[in-house]
Amino acid sequence: MISSLTAFKQLLIFALPIIVGHLGIVLVGTGDMMIAGRYSSECLAAIGLAVAVANPIMISLLGLQFSLSPLLAQKRGRGESTEKYFMSVIVYSLLVSVASCILTYLSSYFIHYFGYPEKITSIIIGYLKIGSFSAFSLCLYQGIKEYLQSNEKTIAANLTALIAVLVNLIFNYGLVFGEFGLPELHEIGLAWASLGVRVFMGFVLMAMTWKLFKGPWHVDWSFIKEAFRLGLPISFTLFFEIMAFCSVTLFVGKFGEVQSAANNIALNIGSLAFMIPMSIGAAVSVKIGHAFGKKNFQSLKTFAKVALSVSIAFNIITGAIFYLFPNFFISLFSTEAEVISWGSKLLFYVACFQLFDGAQVTQAGVLRGLSITRSASLAVFFGYWIVGIPIGYYLGFHKQMEAVGFWQGLTISLAVVAVMLSVILKRALNKIKEEGTYVSTM
Repeated sequence: MISSLTAFKQLLIFALPIIVGHLGIVLVGTGDMMIAGRYSSECLAAIGLAVAVANPIMISLLGLQFSLSPLLAQKRGRGESTEKYFMSVIVYSLLVSVASCILTYLSSYFIHYFGYPEKITSIIIGYLKIGSFSAFSLCLYQGIKEYLQSNEKTIAANLTALIAVLVNLIFNYGLVFGEFGLPELHEIGLAWASLGVRVFMGFVLMAMTWKLFKGPWHVDWSFIKEAFRLGLPISFTLFFEIMAFCSVTLFVGKFGEVQSAANNIALNIGSLAFMIPMSIGAAVSVKIGHAFGKKNFQSLKTFAKVALSVSIAFNIITGAIFYLFPNFFISLFSTEAEVISWGSKLLFYVACFQLFDGAQVTQAGVLRGLSITRSASLAVFFGYWIVGIPIGYYLGFHKQMEAVGFWQGLTISLAVVAVMLSVILKRALNKIKEEGTYVSTM
């Protein structure tokens, strides 16, 4: 039997590098926003809108790879060697990257239909076309990261992501303003910097695991099918959730550059806070998967409770901080008074939904470890697209609440999703216990 304190220590040690890595990945995007905001509010709005188009495609397809670490952890729990699946992971990642690149590139041809100003439309299209080719190195990085994570090796991948933050800032500033001997590319320099930093991340991780690439080139297609089957609902879950936030960004873009810029800033700040419980969810999915493979119900239940407690405690603290110091955080991204004013209004709702956001992503991680992904996907779809987004649209346009109305809708969405996932998780744990699938000792 594992104690809560032991589970907390194990989870914390395992999750810390993942937290660093996830923060690094988001800070790459935050660096884009900070440099864009220093260039102009027009540039900040355009990059935010470009990300709103690209992220639902790229990140939701990365969800196909999020099944790899809990799936491999289950196999490890059953005493299998995971090394024989490494080349299968690489081939699977390559297939995902091809789809991601093509879809992101094609999305650029639809931007003219959104009716944004010509200058903003031009920046968005350029960003999408250039950024689409980063899918190959991004998926390579994610695949290797998932493999290492399944074996509870998290330092290499996540340290690479942290270093990438500095690399990205240097390239962003240099290519936008023509510093450090780099060409002055203005707004489009942000796209080239993002491409460069993702190539850096992919090749660094590839170099760190080169010995595995020299092993047998055996591809297990049954494993790839299993990863796809488990990953597809995760991909849809991410698509529904990310598309909800990105659709809000696209709708808010109709209210002008100031609200669009403020929305992008609030979204980035919320995303940074979200990385902590998301990392805990990723870590606990592996721990749960390993316990699932070993048929250890007691360990599984303890890790689930500890992970939820840590996430909720963290989000209570971040919610309070965002509520008390909104102007400070917004001013880190923009010095324009109107942007700060609107950003502070929106950050209030970021503070409000912290508790729900942390709970739902951690519960989703536990469910991934149990290979329960379809019902979680349906819960996310219902919470956002049946409840929250329609409410936000009504408040934003029909009640003239504009950006604030949409963020109220997002808060309601997250509350609904958190409650639904808690019901699904409780039923799943009760069913496992009743059926006697697990033993209660180590």
